[in-house]
Amino acid sequence: MGMEYATSRSTFCGLGCHIMAEPYNAWKSSKHYAANNEKGEQAECVVCHFLPGEKRTLTAKFKGLRHAAAYFFDPYAPLPIRAKLRDGSCLTSGCHSKEKFQDKEIKYINSTTFKHKIHFEKGLEGVNLNCTTCHFKYTVEKHFEVPKELCSLCHLKPKKINGDDPDAVEVKFETVKFNQGLAKCDMCHKIPTKSLQKQTSEEDTSQQPITHQTLQKAGVSCESCHIHVVKGTGKVVLGKINAGGCLTCHNVTADLVAKVSDKKLMHDKHVESQKAGCFDCHDVIQHGEKKNYMDDVRLNCTLCHPDHHKFQKLLLAGETVVEGVSGAPGFMDAVKTNCTGCHIRIAHNKGQVVKTGTGQACVDCHTKEHSKMLQDWKDFLGREVQAVKEIEEEALLVLEDALGEVPEDRLQEAKRLITEGRRILNVVAIGNGVHNKKYAITLLDEAFANFEEALDLIVSAQ
Repeated sequence: MGMEYATSRSTFCGLGCHIMAEPYNAWKSSKHYAANNEKGEQAECVVCHFLPGEKRTLTAKFKGLRHAAAYFFDPYAPLPIRAKLRDGSCLTSGCHSKEKFQDKEIKYINSTTFKHKIHFEKGLEGVNLNCTTCHFKYTVEKHFEVPKELCSLCHLKPKKINGDDPDAVEVKFETVKFNQGLAKCDMCHKIPTKSLQKQTSEEDTSQQPITHQTLQKAGVSCESCHIHVVKGTGKVVLGKINAGGCLTCHNVTADLVAKVSDKKLMHDKHVESQKAGCFDCHDVIQHGEKKNYMDDVRLNCTLCHPDHHKFQKLLLAGETVVEGVSGAPGFMDAVKTNCTGCHIRIAHNKGQVVKTGTGQACVDCHTKEHSKMLQDWKDFLGREVQAVKEIEEEALLVLEDALGEVPEDRLQEAKRLITEGRRILNVVAIGNGVHNKKYAITLLDEAFANFEEALDLIVSAQ
């Protein structure tokens, strides 16, 4: 009995085993240490690391012997990556009663609040969460804590695995859209009621103050003020053996590649079974207000141009624009030359510095005779585009004159042909046909044919 009592004390773990010194010191600073809580009650190591009633069982004895054997075999062996604590230890009577705290609204960071109940009920990707999914040792000083980065990883969580390339080194994830789903701002943040107008006195009731709540009601996007407050995608990296990522623990790469895209399986094996923590696999997703809110917008073209240079990309890649009409990629595709290879001249457009294409880029790679090639292509395609636009204008005039004079079904078909012709024409006119001259001419022929067919359809019915 004396030996059992001695080995069940936390001092036996912390002072008797040097590799337990850090966890032991962190435990002494926690509320589970008698001196740090109002009741003066102390939760010894065995109280949490064994289930209630398990301490005197054979299971407990074998666990203790296993740790002792491992220590005596190699006193300097590292601790396991993650201690396994079951919920029954935390939620037992006299400790943390689930019924008492699960509905309690808890303030976490600043204005962020949460309730345990929703986490107990919904889990993660169909997998039940454990207490230690969120509460675990994250820093040296604390025995366990809930890192704020963990909330970001789930609420701004990876939603889709990019498994198109099974041989990829990285398994990339996309974060949910801003202020949608689990990332909805008001799920965690209470919407402030304080007026945002400094020039308006709170006593002035002549006009409704502008608050976060009025902006939310009006449908004003949070991103109009809070831009790029999320950084990172929570990606999982296969990595290299003993150098981080999945291969830190696993060594059968083929099996990993085959299974890593199954998010349900991965969470079941690692989260519910408590084999790993979230950050053992995922990169951190950072969430917080950024100080420089202007440059993030000013330097990000995609905020205003969601698919900028769309038509240029279509031409360069020779992507299908008209069904049944194929186009080869531009000449530069074979040598993998991107935009910056040709756009080397600094110019100004509406007060902005831009880079434009120039014949000198042709000379740099080819010969001096190529100096006029770019301009020749521009001139030629300019004439071709103008010719197609002229027949487009003619078709529109004829269509307008035919209203009420031609059967409705023919008018509708003519409108469809003109709309389709304009769509094809815009690829070349807006995308600049010099990006793929041969394909541009093919597309202009298709646009011309649409306008011509629309003309024939109307004229033949008059």
